[in-house]
Amino acid sequence: MIIDIANHVTIVQAVRGAPCVITRPCVMGGVATHIIDSPYDAEEIGKWLADRLMGNRNALAQDAFPLMQSDDREFLMSGITPSHWNKMFPKEEA
Repeated sequence: MIIDIANHVTIVQAVRGAPCVITRPCVMGGVATHIIDSPYDAEEIGKWLADRLMGNRNALAQDAFPLMQSDDREFLMSGITPSHWNKMFPKEEA
């Protein structure tokens, strides 16, 4: 299944239950691709993301996808991959 959403966002899922590959613009510049392996399918993720991108009020990511990793939810909201996040906010050494 391939879902194209406004703002150059694409969600690809081979079969229901398989990881979703999401490509979207990144606030760091360019386009970022991230694989989300969660119990949510492409249709659920796509509907939530399309509503958000259209400016519609919808559930907070942590409420809509409580079983999804926080890095994956951040990518949905901002387009920032975990590696970009770590570059922007490196962990401080103790």
